[in-house]
Amino acid sequence: MNMNYPGVSVNVENGNLLRTVAVSDGIGAIVATASKAANISKTQVVYSLADAEKKGYTQADEPFIYKLVSEFYTELGGNMQLYIYGTDATTTMEQVVGSTNPTGLIKLLTEATGNINMVAIARKPDSSYSPGQGFLDTDVKAAVTASLPICQAQQKKNQPVRIFIEGRVANQNADNTFTPSEANNGFVGVVLGGTTADGSAAVATTLARAVKYPAHVKLGSGQNGPVALSQVYIGTDPIEQRLDMETLHGAGYLTFHHRPGMAGYYFGRDNMCDDSDFRILAHGRIIDKAQRVATTAYMPYLEGSIRLESDGTINETDAKHMEDILLNSIRSNMQGQISDAEVVIELDQDLVTTSTLQTNVKILPLGYLTWINVTMGLTTQLSN
Repeated sequence: MNMNYPGVSVNVENGNLLRTVAVSDGIGAIVATASKAANISKTQVVYSLADAEKKGYTQADEPFIYKLVSEFYTELGGNMQLYIYGTDATTTMEQVVGSTNPTGLIKLLTEATGNINMVAIARKPDSSYSPGQGFLDTDVKAAVTASLPICQAQQKKNQPVRIFIEGRVANQNADNTFTPSEANNGFVGVVLGGTTADGSAAVATTLARAVKYPAHVKLGSGQNGPVALSQVYIGTDPIEQRLDMETLHGAGYLTFHHRPGMAGYYFGRDNMCDDSDFRILAHGRIIDKAQRVATTAYMPYLEGSIRLESDGTINETDAKHMEDILLNSIRSNMQGQISDAEVVIELDQDLVTTSTLQTNVKILPLGYLTWINVTMGLTTQLSN
């Protein structure tokens, strides 16, 4: 309005109805192909789709990243901190997750100083790229293998991270030859199935579903309802037209399905690329949280002292005190997320020579109802 005249100026805000999602156990990041040179190898933190647009990730300028961010906040149903990191179209996912690539994932994790604990990796290759003739883009399996060193390094730094890799489909008519559950990398899951018929996968939806709920909640928990996807494709095929979805799920992919009597799409088992204790995401996230809790609990005691007995063993009272510090911290920070925990410090340790206190922690996770068997039949009378 012309402010030369007396008047009232009203600015109408948008987005106030979106709730701020309380940060539970996850801070996520999207690492994906950027179109603009200014967004390549650049870390940005956003808090909503509108904020992402203000910072340059618009549908016009960054269509691929915009789609991912949009799907993230649609599934989230609110506002939450999200890291965005752009990569070049010629950079493969294998190269992005490589531990020696100074402009890849390691750059983002370093700049985030340990805040990120879950990452979605996606790619929009340039037109010259050849994904191969198999079911999956050859880059997918390579990325699963290449990501292990960086995940192990993050765990050693007490900054563990779990990664969702886009299961890009090259030829939906080819037989699947990759079994993620045999890839020996429990830090990573391969997401199969996307919202558009172009071979992409809904890694941003997966990331959002993970950070939206606490660490112990499985992606496919029926109590949280279906994911916010109206259609899911494997390559160009809607999953309803495929007869091998259960087989693909059994191979260890993180993918989607319908549940009888329930509308919408649900995640199946939260498969990771391993057949160990951490074959499901929930177990990995629980141990990651326990590691971070333990680090925080014991940090104030570094370079502190502890009493020893005349034979060099640790004083039992002091050992019990250190056990209780960690056990109480785990129980208070993870109440309702685990069944229980145990902390044991063996007294017979050489602290004088090594200055290293060995503490053993065991976490008893919750049980999960992945399968429920019901026996049913007719009867001539009821027992009650």
